[in-house]
Amino acid sequence: MLNQNDKKVKFTIAGMLLLFALVLFAFKPASEEYKVDVKSSTVQWTGYHLAKSYEHTGFVSLKSGKLIMDNGKLVGGNFVLDMNSITNTDLEDKKKNAKLVGHLKSDDFFNTGKFPTSMLEIKSATPTGNNNYSIKADLTIRGISKPIEFDALVKMDGNGKVTADSKFNVERSQYEVMYGWSVENAMLDGEFTLEVKLSAMK
Repeated sequence: MLNQNDKKVKFTIAGMLLLFALVLFAFKPASEEYKVDVKSSTVQWTGYHLAKSYEHTGFVSLKSGKLIMDNGKLVGGNFVLDMNSITNTDLEDKKKNAKLVGHLKSDDFFNTGKFPTSMLEIKSATPTGNNNYSIKADLTIRGISKPIEFDALVKMDGNGKVTADSKFNVERSQYEVMYGWSVENAMLDGEFTLEVKLSAMK
């Protein structure tokens, strides 16, 4: 049975634990999630022939995405791409356009039948000034996840809207997008470019 002194000690410890919990809660980051508007956001791809002597461009639609903000600063987020939505915008001839898009969907490139989505997951976002960030993320293509680093411009307006813009290169061989890779069939550059423009709201 507890005596009076034991009860005082017990209540004192309980009070200290409660105070500690309240302090932690008070300083916990107030992170907020902003949902990416997939209709107003865009992801443009550019693929290059050897030595970037010639290029093709197009778009891939977003399936979903989110940006996580803490006191107006980017701290995380992700977006998912619908790889079956890939298009080409530079070939006006319909047959050539369809042939290229079909080839991009094949196992020579993204094998969209087996891997219908690609994803980028932000692991860290370091502010570098003037709404610019140094981003470290994991990029998943064809089921293969690799770390990638790039810069991004992220802005928040007074109406609860966040925009994020970035342009970065992706090394094809890391994701087994290997068409035209052999020496005797050296047709394409080793990288392609993704230009991402995200718009997100609470």
